[in-house]
Amino acid sequence: MEFDYIVVGSGSGGCPLAARLVERKQSVLLLEAGKKERFNLSHVPGALVYTIGNRRYDWAYKTEPDPSRGGVVEDWPRGKVPGGSSAINGMIFIRGAARDYDAWEALGNTGWGWKDVLPYFRKMETADEDRDNHFRGGLGPQRVSALRWRHPISQKFIDSFQAAGIPFNEDLNGASHEGVAWNQGSTRDGRRLSAFEAFIRPKLSATDLKFLDQTIVRHILFDKTRARGVAATHRGQNVDFVARKGVILSAGSINSPHLLMLSGIGDPAHLKKHGIVPRVESPEVGRNLMEHPGLYVLAELDIETANGLSHPIKGALALAEWAFKRSGFLSVPTAQVLAFLRSSPGLAEPDLQFHLFPFGLTKADGKLKVPKANLVTILVNINHPKSTGHLELRSNDPLAPIAIVPRLLDHRDDFEGVMRGLDWVRKICSMPPFGSHVLKFCEAPASGAGREADEAYIRKATVPFFHPVGTCRMGADDRAVLSPSLKVRGTDNLWVADASIFPRHIAGNTNATSIMIGERAADHIHP
Repeated sequence: MEFDYIVVGSGSGGCPLAARLVERKQSVLLLEAGKKERFNLSHVPGALVYTIGNRRYDWAYKTEPDPSRGGVVEDWPRGKVPGGSSAINGMIFIRGAARDYDAWEALGNTGWGWKDVLPYFRKMETADEDRDNHFRGGLGPQRVSALRWRHPISQKFIDSFQAAGIPFNEDLNGASHEGVAWNQGSTRDGRRLSAFEAFIRPKLSATDLKFLDQTIVRHILFDKTRARGVAATHRGQNVDFVARKGVILSAGSINSPHLLMLSGIGDPAHLKKHGIVPRVESPEVGRNLMEHPGLYVLAELDIETANGLSHPIKGALALAEWAFKRSGFLSVPTAQVLAFLRSSPGLAEPDLQFHLFPFGLTKADGKLKVPKANLVTILVNINHPKSTGHLELRSNDPLAPIAIVPRLLDHRDDFEGVMRGLDWVRKICSMPPFGSHVLKFCEAPASGAGREADEAYIRKATVPFFHPVGTCRMGADDRAVLSPSLKVRGTDNLWVADASIFPRHIAGNTNATSIMIGERAADHIHP
């Protein structure tokens, strides 16, 4: 089976890339490890509590112990379904700040500045908040919707940020990236709109597109340095697929570097240790793993939150409201409110991001539970972490998951950043009108507990926000895995287009940026 291009991974980067190549009359094979479902539970926005950790939808990776947080081992969800992580994430649509992309360009990545990427953000979306056509788009496949349901406490959360001096922002994806705002979600008519649903499903009947699910790529096939296809296992049968013009990896920040290593591209000593013959020396493959570290702070309120929907009757009514009207709690993303702020006035850019979930979950026996208490979750993370982890092979078996070695709080600046985030959570929770309803924190120490108690809490409670990036870093230097054109150094006709290319983290969730990368790659990938 021969095609012009083979795209590995039908996630946020791979779907727009494949769709745009097909529009250019290129024949494309799009490969997905997960299974295409007849009825996909992830279409219900509120169902992510059931899809995350469910191996039907999720790779359900576990990390190695993190010594910077007391040796904790944790779950790292990654989508294993058409749409990739865009099919199981929180549906939060945020582009990142203009300064983020200008920083990419300043690092030598010509063509990745804000002026260069903004047209692709506009091209990919149809936004409810299209107030200013200089910044938003109205013709793209990816729908970006305003909330169809708002909990009353969310407005009070916004009001308390404003009382603390943080301005209200009409559109965080518009002219300014700073302030507090209502969240926008990757949903359409009350349903999740994954990258697969937006870009690929409308093209499944196209003669130039072949989509195969349940296909595990074992390694890339080469003629010397030229990628000529992939060796894969499709529904239990081994098969080679040939690419006339090239192979693009869009398998995400965990699986794209894994495939490069399995194909002999990486640190030669590490590859030889696992019986893999080195093809290209590229020691940074799998390195530079960046994550957003932060806190999920549960607070109990004196008014009813969305936890009240755990009552069987109320839950049934909420499901009916979604089923018949596509409205209500189940029709919206996890977060109601987002905020980006500078924890101190002298900072050059916002260093903290906040989310508000109008509900709170706990974990018991490895499963998420919905307590009956009136809980909300206040999330705070730092935007530009300096700590980095890495990935390591466990074996040369493509079915053996790669080892994820996080180091979320290795750098002291990251630890202090999370500490400042905790201070701001306390500030907002003591500021009327939101603070007037806060009874207590469920786990976080109260104000005045002291530095020692705060440090112990941060070491214990800091978690990743599931925005892993950077493991196939692009750059102008010789050590970068990719050139700014996304070509894998030392090879021909092989590219990577997903969140693994980030040279620096962004201020915000990563789904929108990953879609932009796929959009831009389609215009810049040529044999």
